Amino acid sequence: MKKIDTTINFGGFYESIHDSNIESLIESYNEEGNYPEYNFENIDYKNTNKSYIEDYCYKFTNYIFNEYGFNIKFENLKLWSPSEYNFNTDKIDCQVNKFQSNKLINHFKKDDDFLEYLEGITRSYDGYQSFYTFDDALNNKNNILIMYLLEYLSNEFNKKQVMYGEIEFEIYLLKQKKVA
Repeated sequence: MKKIDTTINFGGFYESIHDSNIESLIESYNEEGNYPEYNFENIDYKNTNKSYIEDYCYKFTNYIFNEYGFNIKFENLKLWSPSEYNFNTDKIDCQVNKFQSNKLINHFKKDDDFLEYLEGITRSYDGYQSFYTFDDALNNKNNILIMYLLEYLSNEFNKKQVMYGEIEFEIYLLKQKKVA
């Protein structure tokens, strides 16, 4: 089956609900002094974030199926993080089945709420030049429409489930140096 590369703009980890979920779990481990090793300086954020996005994508898949009846699977997950967060935030690079992607796209091309979202996100304005026009996106130039659609669905998913701590993940610690 043919796969296409895409990105899930899920909101990133910088000052987001996802960051808050991770911080809350760390704080709950550290509360009352039960697990002093779980402090912010001792967290392996790379592996913790990887664990987070794996469950996020698993639950995002279930959300899309339960809400819309489409079975789309995200494969080869990789977290992309910018070197600085002033213009961009973390994204999940992944692959999806092209046939499943096209079914999802064809459904949402008729959805007024999504089309309004797409129009807004592709509109250029003073100080911002959109790389794709609405027509480019709607005609799926460079397979871009699935990225916009996943961002739209991710925003809905974040409001309905992520805000309520539905993501299950592991907090990883940095390797401790042994003291002789």
